[in-house]
Amino acid sequence: MKSFIKLIPSLIIPLLLVFTFVLTYKGLEKKDVIITKMEKATNNVDHSKFEILQKKFETAEDMTAACLSCHNKRGSEFMETAHWKWSSPDTLADGSVKHLGKKNVLNNFCVGTNSNELLCSTCHAGYGWEDKNFDHTDQNSIDCIVCHDNTGDYKKGKGTGGYPSSTVDLNEVAKNVGPTKNENCLKCHGKGGGGNNVKHGDLEMAQADPEVCTKEVDIHMAKDGADLQCSQCHISQHHQIKGAGPMTNANTLSHSDSRATCIECHTDKPHIKPILNDHYNKVACQTCHIPTYAKVNPTKTFWDWSTAGKMKDGKPYEEWNDDKTVEYNTKHGTAHFGKNLKPEYRWWNGITDKTTLDTKINPTDTIDLNPLHGEYADLNSKIYPMKIMRGKQPYDTKNNTFVQFNTWGPKGSGAYWKDFDWQKSIRNGMDYVGKPYSGKLGFISTRSYWPLNHMVSEKEQALTCVECHSHDGVLAGLNDFYLPGRDVNNWLDWAGKLFILFSVLGVTIHSLLRFNAKKKNYS
Repeated sequence: MKSFIKLIPSLIIPLLLVFTFVLTYKGLEKKDVIITKMEKATNNVDHSKFEILQKKFETAEDMTAACLSCHNKRGSEFMETAHWKWSSPDTLADGSVKHLGKKNVLNNFCVGTNSNELLCSTCHAGYGWEDKNFDHTDQNSIDCIVCHDNTGDYKKGKGTGGYPSSTVDLNEVAKNVGPTKNENCLKCHGKGGGGNNVKHGDLEMAQADPEVCTKEVDIHMAKDGADLQCSQCHISQHHQIKGAGPMTNANTLSHSDSRATCIECHTDKPHIKPILNDHYNKVACQTCHIPTYAKVNPTKTFWDWSTAGKMKDGKPYEEWNDDKTVEYNTKHGTAHFGKNLKPEYRWWNGITDKTTLDTKINPTDTIDLNPLHGEYADLNSKIYPMKIMRGKQPYDTKNNTFVQFNTWGPKGSGAYWKDFDWQKSIRNGMDYVGKPYSGKLGFISTRSYWPLNHMVSEKEQALTCVECHSHDGVLAGLNDFYLPGRDVNNWLDWAGKLFILFSVLGVTIHSLLRFNAKKKNYS
């Protein structure tokens, strides 16, 4: 009997191994990472006391001149930024360098800015960008206040080329400036594409509202979360701000000095369990920690320009969905919106191709406007969560190129949103950029990829193991690698079963031999 009792520890070793293995993979338990929180920028200067700000500003340029009279080096440095130029030198996948940005890269929202600057420059940090003749060397045309207003009252006028609204008290906002706040950034980055949360899906005005932005919405921006400002992650130096956007930047790896990454605060080993830290080699932090997006307001997921231009009783009209989103609009065509959406997942190594008016397209395909580079075999690739925007937009069926069309302008000018004439609108846009147009118009399906980086959830809401490692899990669309729990490989499965069987048999046989040997010694 005593010998049998001594045998028990040896027999349960296989069970302990299996139990340990199961515990290792159970859930996504995280440790409470202690983060050294970056200091918030503070404004110790009372600008309301400055004599130069007491005089009445007749123009916005006068206000900027007053700013630059003290901040006399800031104008020249700001004019070197993408926020001013709407482009920057970028290294393409083939190694060539090209100036890319909002000025020349196409998307499947409003497509492009050219010929539409009067409206699009509502989100430009300058005044008076009405057409291609805008003077990018005039420092007094810089809009300092759009980023540094601390009153919350500053806003641009619609269709004014970036000038402030006539309702803005220039002296009042100039006296109340300071470090940028989330509201400053989100007025443009949260409202791109024509409205709040329309474009990105993970950036909207709610994130600047402490009553709405709880830690369930965005653990970083919430007052009851980390209470961070955008500028604490997107750090700036000489007005060059960290964070390269994959829609306008071709190669975020070439912008490595300006990337804002999770590991800067959390390190690349933030978990208790090594197996979870090992996932970082192939899985981006965002993949597990942004299980849903568009948590407060819906985001646009589909835009079909081919249906635009319909009238009711000879007038433009709108049709609304039950969720108070526009399903059809004469100006835009058909749209789909969604809220509390689950991301789609793709391999990405930080490199994307870009589509411009010079890009030749295959009209038989759905066109990826910013196709992602990356695959499992690529050592630089990780799985990222994406909002994938789908749509249909006009193209030249003879030249097989996309077209730039003019949307904004007075009635009779050919601007599409007034005259609803595709041919005139496209000729306006293509003449503006000096590109050929055959007059042959068609519409083609497109996709654009928007990696999700914001609206990070609490750690308890992160994806669990089974949500990926299962047959119907969230990674069902990535099929270029073997994923345990999802995929079946008979050879590998049998090898695993045999390994466990032989391990158990080996330990059992070894234990029995020792038991018999001891028994003989006792006898």
